Amino acid sequence: MPTDTIERGSDRPVTRTGRIASVLTTVIVVLLAGVALVAVVAGGGGQGSARTGPAAVAVPAGAPSLAIPLDEAAPTGIEVPAIGVTRDSIMKLGFNEDLSLQVPPDAATVGWFSRGASPGTEGPAVFASHINYAGKKGGFADIDQLATGDEVVVHRADATSVVFVVDRVERASKKAFPTAAVYGPTARPEIRLITCGGAFDASTRNYEDNVIVFGHATRAYQG
Repeated sequence: MPTDTIERGSDRPVTRTGRIASVLTTVIVVLLAGVALVAVVAGGGGQGSARTGPAAVAVPAGAPSLAIPLDEAAPTGIEVPAIGVTRDSIMKLGFNEDLSLQVPPDAATVGWFSRGASPGTEGPAVFASHINYAGKKGGFADIDQLATGDEVVVHRADATSVVFVVDRVERASKKAFPTAAVYGPTARPEIRLITCGGAFDASTRNYEDNVIVFGHATRAYQG
């Protein structure tokens, strides 16, 4: 993704009260209008190698289990074993002037939408990274290879970690970004991983679509 924001849409949530505020009716209309433009991405490639089943997170032996949801705490790292992604730092992201999601300043960085839910609290914790940037492979270049059942672990500033399981992977047109599904409130802790995808428009130097991973928290542990 040489330029552009990671996602586009007509409206964005602008407040945070432990979860994203209720979605506006106009956003719902945009979502429904874009249903035909959303496709489920067939996952299971795992860095291009054969997959024999979901990739699980390795929880440290003896790590105490914690009940979810957790209290708020910022993420400090993320691991996606199925595609070999490990980051020990996370950048905070906000809004651009047009209310689109900010993007990391380089290929490798993974960012967290800090005006949304903390990972492990009720609501969707939203993470974003590039597919490519300045000729380098991006942090989320391979998230379209994730499959249902793959696990993601997010480490938090309070020395706790939350394990999420992938529910589905979708590709959506940036002209009909599913704002409600990505940012809307949920009754349980969930996660979203977002990057660019689809065709690359050389005239605008932008990808036409977004790849979005949806998942939910299954457990948490100390450490």
